[in-house]
Amino acid sequence: MNRRIALCACLLLALAACGGGSGTSGADAAVEYDVPEDPGAAEDAAPETVPDAAMDLGPETCTPDCASRECGDDGCGGSCGTCPGGCGGILTCYEGSCGAVPCCPNCAERQCGSDGCYGTCGTCAGPDMECDMLRGECVVHCDWTTDRPFLWSATGVVSSMQTPATTAIVQATCFDYTGDGLGDNGLKGLADQVNGPIADAIAAGSFALLLELAGVTDFTDTASFVLNGLVGTSTATPPVAQGDFLVQERSYVPDICLPMIQFQGARITAGALAAGPHEFQLSIPVSEGLVIDATLIQAMIKANITAGATADGFAATDGVLSGVLTKLQLETAIAKLQASCDAAPADAKPDYCSSLKFAFSAMTLLFDLHQVGDGTFVARTKELPGDAASVCLTFTLSKARVIDMAP
Repeated sequence: MNRRIALCACLLLALAACGGGSGTSGADAAVEYDVPEDPGAAEDAAPETVPDAAMDLGPETCTPDCASRECGDDGCGGSCGTCPGGCGGILTCYEGSCGAVPCCPNCAERQCGSDGCYGTCGTCAGPDMECDMLRGECVVHCDWTTDRPFLWSATGVVSSMQTPATTAIVQATCFDYTGDGLGDNGLKGLADQVNGPIADAIAAGSFALLLELAGVTDFTDTASFVLNGLVGTSTATPPVAQGDFLVQERSYVPDICLPMIQFQGARITAGALAAGPHEFQLSIPVSEGLVIDATLIQAMIKANITAGATADGFAATDGVLSGVLTKLQLETAIAKLQASCDAAPADAKPDYCSSLKFAFSAMTLLFDLHQVGDGTFVARTKELPGDAASVCLTFTLSKARVIDMAP
């Protein structure tokens, strides 16, 4: 019951990160691979006659090297030490440094689902209960044919979206993940490659991201409600980013009849919409046939509502959608794909199998944040390597009305 949503803007940025090319020279230049030595090849290369002096040297020795390492492997099968405190065991030691990629299990407010690392917060008891994996809550199993949504609240549709390109705009507009009072965006260097395709997708009607304000009737001040993210299809011909829409069934988790993207506790104060932090899973198509499922954490939304009515939806300007993609989440997603490649017959492996290492390497170039270990981040430095990417997208919304579920 994975929560997957094709968030088009993030998909396009992933395409741009990989360069969009089909050749191998770029991959060879960007990625360094550790190639294990072949003992057989070494033996073949050895001379047929070995001098007696060489035979007297005894077994090969290994010199441990911990000069530049405070933890982890010493190069000879031993250890340079462990990291005190922290959480997540070996994950607190990364490339010989403590605290670089911490993973802290957190089940404080979760009944089930992932603990944020490799474990679980439990399972739901009883045949009638299902786990809402996103929120970690046990909810009653539903019958999609009778319990699915038939009515929708006020909705807005994304009518423009881009990732900010300049440092000044990023710092003034995007959400701050490092605590320095300035906005963050690891994507700004890709703006030239990303923003054009995003605009084209919206104009062509192939990208219809809807935000539903569940139960909201007061668009100036509403204390707490659920903001839902939905994927829709325009009923107009040709499609337009306003008016009536049909909601695609993939916007929901059928077993619990709830949207895949939900921000609980959203609020409107003096016309300012705010939601999050929250998390959701998105599907990132990196190349033809290659889709990476990854979780965006600490996702937040803000916008200024300019008009709203229950009958025909709401409009907003100055919208910002931000989140963080961690190296752990990316590694987990890549590992799942690699497992499927390894299990496939040699003559039937998907084309993307040969691109996985390059896809991972290309996407890590976006990492502008370093995880501290307590759920916070600092800016990447030489001493504190990047292991997470901030994602910032600005948007506007036009009025929209959901009239039915798409067939």
